[in-house]
Amino acid sequence: MKSADHSSIYKTAHQRDRQKMELPDFDSLIQPLSDDELCGPDLEYDAVFGEMERASQGTSEQQYGDTIVEAEGANWKEVKKCADDLLTRTRDMRVAVYWGRATLNLEGLDGFEFSMRLLRHYVESFWPTLHPELDAEDNDDPTYRTNTLIMLCDEGGLLKELGNAPLVASRAVGRFSMADVHRAEHAAEHSSSSKPDEESWDTGGTEEKSSVPGLDTIEAAFTDVEIETIQATEELVSQTLEHVTEIESNVTTNVSLNFAVSLAPVRNLLKEMQEFVNRQLERRGVFAVAESDEPAEQAAGDESPGVQQGGTVAAPAAGMQLGRINTRQDAIKALDAVCDFYESNEPSSPLPLLIRRAQRLASKSFLDILRDLAPDAVSQAELLGGGIAASSSESSPAPQEEEASDGW
Repeated sequence: MKSADHSSIYKTAHQRDRQKMELPDFDSLIQPLSDDELCGPDLEYDAVFGEMERASQGTSEQQYGDTIVEAEGANWKEVKKCADDLLTRTRDMRVAVYWGRATLNLEGLDGFEFSMRLLRHYVESFWPTLHPELDAEDNDDPTYRTNTLIMLCDEGGLLKELGNAPLVASRAVGRFSMADVHRAEHAAEHSSSSKPDEESWDTGGTEEKSSVPGLDTIEAAFTDVEIETIQATEELVSQTLEHVTEIESNVTTNVSLNFAVSLAPVRNLLKEMQEFVNRQLERRGVFAVAESDEPAEQAAGDESPGVQQGGTVAAPAAGMQLGRINTRQDAIKALDAVCDFYESNEPSSPLPLLIRRAQRLASKSFLDILRDLAPDAVSQAELLGGGIAASSSESSPAPQEEEASDGW
């Protein structure tokens, strides 16, 4: 996929950064470090890099005779301090991920969105020279890079930390995360499936039940905060989801099918967070306005009675959402939906990888597709076509519609 003008792409997110938490200057972190080394040196064996990795691991519980030394968690302040230094000296996927985990644990979702935005730019703009480097001795094997991305899907690491990140913070009611929502939903399901005579209320059961906040308590927290705060959270989660989706798509484009990596676990968690926050907005009477492919003039001329001040609308009628595919962009979105289904319901299926590869080939000519799928057959095809097909492929401009669909 092509990169667009990042000065305009990230303008909204950049302004939001300054309004919330103090973050590094994004523009300075996406500049080439030198003409000779765009991504700077590989600092994997630098002392600061080693300290960053050690601080992120913490220590496990240990027992010496009858003495038990409790486990200590990661020192995220130290991780962030090291990563802050490394971000200015190298362009490394690992540093971006560690920085994201540190700020996610220290500050919440703001820092994680920033790190995924940074990682997205790295993958889009610096792929040939990005760290960790491709293995030149093994046909540019990208395993080191894909292993870095797998860190985003670690159930005991980043996924757990993302699930524990606060989605709402009410002074009166409390702070709640997606993990709290999961516990509340589980408790509600268990309560509804249990018979009254099976419940024990005299053996500590009451105290255990009361320690888990219910969905009504979590929703009360969303009711207590300003609508604008919930909207900002929804925007933050949605943009993070977009970054992760584009990272996966761009990496799939740059590596062969054998090395493609699925980020479905973190994408699905972000989608779940997005849907829950949207439900809280709907509860407050705020509904998202769906994107439209209509020209701006036509959209501006529409007078829908459901549209309210501030870009919010009443719930749309069920018949308004059509499933027709009218454009290439519609087809690509439909394929995305198919991939999402299989990744959520049949994670072992190879179909998502094949479909995403098909998406990448959708705009290519026959010769370009042949080069991608069967390079050895290209010479035979060119021989049969007398070289005309090859020259035609090289001189034909890309379809205009694809230019639009690759935009941000």
